[in-house]
Amino acid sequence: MARIIDTQRKLLIQHGLLEDIKESGEEYGSLTAALAAHDWTLLDRELSPLFKQVKFCLLFGEEEVPELAAASELSRLFPLLASDCPDLKEKLAAGRLAVSFSPQKESNFFLLTGKDQYRFYWGQGATYSLSSGEKTGDDWAMVQQLLKELTAKARDILDKEIYQGYLDLAEDKRSQYLLEVSGLADKMAEAPLKDFKEATRLGQLGQSQAGVSFKKTAKLLRFKSGIDKENLTGKKILADEELSKRLSQIVFGEGNENGEAIVLPDEKAHYPRPLYLQDPVTGTILEKPAIGSYQEEPVAVQKPTRQDVSAIFDIIRFYRDRKQDNESQAAFSFLMYVLESGSIWKIRQAIDERNGIVEDVPIVAGLVGQGETGKSTLLKIASNLTIGNTKEIVQASSEDKLFGMTAAVRKKLLAGKSLSKQDRVSAYSSNPKVINKNIWNFIDHYMDEDQVITPICIDDPEVSLFSSSAAQSFLKKRSNRHGEKLGVEPVAIFSMNSKGKDLELLTEVGRRGYVISQGNQFRKKTDADIHFFEYLDGNTDNHGHWLNNTLFLYLTRQIDRWLEEMDDEDYLKLKHDFLYPVKHAFWQLVEEYGLVNTETKYYFHIKNYNIVEDLGRRNWSILLHDEATLREITFTRDNPECMIPARVFPNKGNDINRYFAYLPASAEICKTFNSQGLTVKMANMDLWQGNHLLIERYEKETGIAAERFEIEKARAAAEVQGQRMVENIAPYLKKNAKMMDRMLKVTEQNAQLLAEKEAQAEKQQQAEAEKKEQADQIQKLQDELAQAKEAAKSEEKKPRGFFDRFFK
Repeated sequence: MARIIDTQRKLLIQHGLLEDIKESGEEYGSLTAALAAHDWTLLDRELSPLFKQVKFCLLFGEEEVPELAAASELSRLFPLLASDCPDLKEKLAAGRLAVSFSPQKESNFFLLTGKDQYRFYWGQGATYSLSSGEKTGDDWAMVQQLLKELTAKARDILDKEIYQGYLDLAEDKRSQYLLEVSGLADKMAEAPLKDFKEATRLGQLGQSQAGVSFKKTAKLLRFKSGIDKENLTGKKILADEELSKRLSQIVFGEGNENGEAIVLPDEKAHYPRPLYLQDPVTGTILEKPAIGSYQEEPVAVQKPTRQDVSAIFDIIRFYRDRKQDNESQAAFSFLMYVLESGSIWKIRQAIDERNGIVEDVPIVAGLVGQGETGKSTLLKIASNLTIGNTKEIVQASSEDKLFGMTAAVRKKLLAGKSLSKQDRVSAYSSNPKVINKNIWNFIDHYMDEDQVITPICIDDPEVSLFSSSAAQSFLKKRSNRHGEKLGVEPVAIFSMNSKGKDLELLTEVGRRGYVISQGNQFRKKTDADIHFFEYLDGNTDNHGHWLNNTLFLYLTRQIDRWLEEMDDEDYLKLKHDFLYPVKHAFWQLVEEYGLVNTETKYYFHIKNYNIVEDLGRRNWSILLHDEATLREITFTRDNPECMIPARVFPNKGNDINRYFAYLPASAEICKTFNSQGLTVKMANMDLWQGNHLLIERYEKETGIAAERFEIEKARAAAEVQGQRMVENIAPYLKKNAKMMDRMLKVTEQNAQLLAEKEAQAEKQQQAEAEKKEQADQIQKLQDELAQAKEAAKSEEKKPRGFFDRFFK
């Protein structure tokens, strides 16, 4: 991101250059800009629509012949005007766009002018100065003088009349027209030979010699050397059919024996767009429209929505339910790798800092399988999840010029040498070894791009790509880096059609590259399936949701933070599972959005997909489903193990050791083997295979299945007999039920009468008890009265004393 320093207010503006121009552009009507890097689609989309009048001055490097660069730029721009740059085309047609180039290297500048105001940016690299204000006074005069100096030697190469002149010409005349407009024809005639020698020398020093510009410059030097002794002008060169044809061939790649140029491929034109970069110090993620663009803007990382998260599980379910066999584990592991791909470099760096084994973290991933198994769909999903589109996937099978050039021709072109007739005939090869090596070289160059974290997706290379010696060399060189050599670099993701061939994966390649098989085709597609495929390809939405790269950018940032705070316990988890960082960050979103259930837990707890184990399981499945194999297996009743003889294995039994190696030790299927065969635990083998094949065969061979059948048969017969008995006695039971009802009613009535009698008897007993109690009380009173009378009589009989006679 370019910094902007306001020279008048003496402060640093906290905006990127493009952002500041866009914010200020509405106040101005005209833009004049000098650009060292020209991204026409970006200019058309971001800058041109802001202004009524636009002028661009193209700046080229000292190591380039400017007229050559201008001609090449025009040949690239004209097709873009017809398809990808509608605003520039409209301005050209209206006479409101002009393009020129400067033959000298100058600083970039952007001048925005209105009726009374101006805004002027100038600088290069990461720093720009800003001057703004009214179009009066010394500052404005200085800007005008500076602008005059910067554009003094500029040459106009495009305006309304030039473009119309180009359109009016026949196809075979347009190349000569561009040579004339750019001034290259005049340059070839008038400039001294030393200028071309100097440009070639600077090109050797300042450019990669694989670059197209250097190659063209070297060829111009040879062309100039051949005509230097002749008294030619630009018009004479263009009028000479042979000279103009040779010059057009150098500049535009026209006129060889096959009707097309043999030039070094422009690899960077196939790099993803947009590109995402990451600052290794701050962790800031930057977005760049294309590899050659001068514009870098910090990404405002957004939190993914619930739909962004649930979409991952929708994809996994699709590969579980709509495949002829469940391949959801492979899909889940692949998607986790894609979402972690922007952080692979930092994970390797963190492991290296703790003296761990960085080679165990794969730097490439490959999907392998036959046609119609969903490989290319997964690759499109990967592209959508990382850059938000599927347009930038490199189609290896159709890029003959990109990957097919032979080493001998490439070497000559790099050295600037002429190609012989034989070279031209054999310039491109269909030999897989040549193509594979060129693909790995292409990946190597992409990974060398500074701070890029965007994975590059390549579809349909030969399956031998991963088993080639070039793969081993590349992966060893790249993955064995340590210390300061471990920097920011992207990964590569491939989709390869096996065409029915087995993948012979070298151990060192399988360790450094994550290979994932997609071996089963989809079931018959329904309308819903077709719609979902369109959604996965990025062509439509799914209930309002489009696949996008929000989740990828968010998880990249979260993984970066997790690695910065990683403790010893976290490191042990990372050593055990290189995908743990992305699973950890992704699971937090799953929990936050309430997506935790048995299904989601399952995928986070299963082991990562392993192709060796998967291919072994598939080969064992094929072997065991062969009836001839099953007939040879020895089963013993009440023995949980069975004996698989050596003779049933391929290659006359010699492959028994290979099949034994397929068996994962953790499954505890077989301890060892001998010349006689393998003794396997049937239940564990069936569990690994995900079926009941051996157990069912064991029960059949030992008679258990027949016994179970007879038992089931007897049980079924008993059930039928019981049902018939029920049907036969049902009428009697019905009569008995009625009789029982009547008896119950009588019983109820009798019980009621008995209860009434018991109640009457109880009442009578209570009355008799009360009468008895009353009689007892009367008798008691009578007894007391009698006693009182007796006492009175005894008092009357007593003798009287002396005083009694006085007191009666």
